[in-house]
Amino acid sequence: MSAEHALEGYRSLPVLRARLLDQCIEEGRMTRDASHDYEQHAAWKKKPLERLLVEEGLLTEEELIMRLAALTRLPRFDAQTAHISQEALDAVPARAAVHYRIMPLSLHHSQVVLATDHVRDPEEEAQLRVILGRPIGWMLCTPREMEECITHYYGIGISTFLDLEESASGLQAARTDSDAGEAQGIPALVNDIMRDAIRSNATDIHVEPEEDRLRIRYRIDGVLYDAPLPRGIEKYQKAIISSLKVMAQLNIAERRLPQDGRMEMTLDDQSFDIRVSVLPIRYGESVQLRILNREATFLRMDELGLEPGQREEFEELLHRPHGLMLFTGPTGSGKTTSLYAGLAMLNDRERKIITIEDPVEYQIRGVTQLQVQPAIGFTFASGLRSILRHDPDVILVGEIRDDETADIAVSAALTGHLVLSTLHTNDTASSAMRLVDMGIEPYLVASSLQGIVAQRLIRRICPHCREEMKLDAAYHAEVRHWFPDWTEPLRVWKGKGCPYCRFTGYLGRRAMYEALIIDDEFRSMIIDRAPSSLMMRRAVEQGVAPLRKTGWRMALAGETTLEDVLRVTGRVYRAGPSDPA
Repeated sequence: MSAEHALEGYRSLPVLRARLLDQCIEEGRMTRDASHDYEQHAAWKKKPLERLLVEEGLLTEEELIMRLAALTRLPRFDAQTAHISQEALDAVPARAAVHYRIMPLSLHHSQVVLATDHVRDPEEEAQLRVILGRPIGWMLCTPREMEECITHYYGIGISTFLDLEESASGLQAARTDSDAGEAQGIPALVNDIMRDAIRSNATDIHVEPEEDRLRIRYRIDGVLYDAPLPRGIEKYQKAIISSLKVMAQLNIAERRLPQDGRMEMTLDDQSFDIRVSVLPIRYGESVQLRILNREATFLRMDELGLEPGQREEFEELLHRPHGLMLFTGPTGSGKTTSLYAGLAMLNDRERKIITIEDPVEYQIRGVTQLQVQPAIGFTFASGLRSILRHDPDVILVGEIRDDETADIAVSAALTGHLVLSTLHTNDTASSAMRLVDMGIEPYLVASSLQGIVAQRLIRRICPHCREEMKLDAAYHAEVRHWFPDWTEPLRVWKGKGCPYCRFTGYLGRRAMYEALIIDDEFRSMIIDRAPSSLMMRRAVEQGVAPLRKTGWRMALAGETTLEDVLRVTGRVYRAGPSDPA
C-alpha cells in the first residue's frame, strides 16, 4: 500500500481522533461533555488521545487497533501468520526502527511495508520516506506486538546498545579499546537484560561466552531459550560479565576461581533476589543468575489443577492424623508449590506446623519455618531431631536427601506426626522402593507411608498462535491404548510463535499429577519388595491415571503439545501389559 493510499481513510489526525470519540459516544462509553474533558486531558498530558482512551479503560489495545484500521483502511498486522523477511530487516536501520517505533515486514518491488502501533501524521511519514529512501506501506499493530517484535528481531536492550555504540565511536580517537563509553552504558545494558528476563517470567539467566560470540539464555517454564541479542554485543562480553560481578559484590580481578554472590532488583513495584554464580571457563567466565521473587505468593488448593478425584484423595491424605506423604518429581516440577498449598489448607489454630527447608521459598503466617545451614552443621537431619522436641502436629521436610533424614522422617510419621516431604523419583510406585534403598526397613516404610503424589509441570500452548497439526502415526497405537473408547479424530496442536508468547509457542504452565494412596495391598507389596513396575501396573488397575495418560489427555484437548508430553514423560514408550506407565 502506497503512502498516498495510506492517507485515503482520513484527512488528518484531529479528524481521526474526533471520529473515535464519536464512536465511543454512540456506543454509550462516554458522554459528549466527557469527550471534551478527555481532549483537554490529552492536550495537558501531551499524549495522543487514542492512548489516553486505552489507559482509561474505554478501549482495549485490540479494539483501538481494529477501529483505527477500519477508519484509515490500513490492514491489521497479524503476527501469527506474518513472515518477516530478512531483506526488509536489512532495509531499515536499527536506529530508525527504535526511534520511530516501526517494524519492517516485507519489500514489494521498491516499497517497504512497515508495522506501526499508531497512525503517522504526513510530516513524520515524509521524514521516514527520506530516511529509508523508498515508498512506504503501513500495517497496524498493538504497542506490545511492536515492542516484542523489535526485541526479537533487533535484540534485547537495542536502544541502550545503540547509544553505547555511538558513545564508543565518539571516544574512539582518545581510547582504542572496546571499553570506550562503557562506564555508564554497560550497567544500563545489563539492567535491560535482567528486566527483560524478569518480564519473560524467566527463573534463570545463563551468560555464556563462546569463541566467537556471547550467548545469553533464559530458562522459561523449565526450558532454556536463546535470548535475542544486538549484533556486535560480543565485543562487550568482558565488560558485561565484570558489571554483573560488581553488582553481585564479587572480585572482578579474580577470573580463575568460582565465585558466588547475590544482588537485589526492583521492577514494577516487585522486589527480586538474584543469586549469582560465576565459573571460569575456556573463553572467559560463565555467569548464572537465579531469579527469586520476594513477593511471590503460593497457590491455593483450588489453583493447583488437580482432577476432582485427585483433589479428594489429596485432601483425604492431608487430613490423616499421622503418617508420611511424599511428593515426587525432578527439580523444578512444582513439588514445593503443592506442599505449600497443602500446608495452607492445614494451617489453623489447632495445629502446630514446623517446616525445615533449603531455602524457605514462601512465608506463611502462623507456621514456624526453619532454613538449613550446612556450613554450621544445621542439616535436615539435625534440624528434624530438634523439631520433634517442639511438639509439632505437622512437619514439612523440604527434601529427603539421605538415609539419616529418611530414617528420622519415617520415625516421626510412626510416632503420631503428619510428615510431608519431597523425593526425587520418576513416579509414585518407585518412591517406596527408594526409601527401602536408603536403608529403611520395608515394614517401616509400609507402616508409615500414607500416599505419594508424582507431578510434572507441562507447558500450555499459546492461545494466540495455536494451530492444529497431524498426529504422527507412530503414536496412534499408544493413544488407542490409553483411550480405547475415543471416538473423535485424533488431533493435536502446537504454537506457531508470536509476540504474545515471545515466539516460543507456549504461554504459562500447569501441573499434572499422579496420585497413589497406599492401602493394605500396596503395604504387602512393599514388605515383599515387589518391583516398581508391578506396583505401577497394580495402581493403574485400581484406576490411578499415570502421568503419561494425563499428558495425552491434555494434548488431545489442545492444552499442550505432543512434544511437551514427550519431554516431561520420556520419549520412548512401548504400550503393553508389562509396562502400563
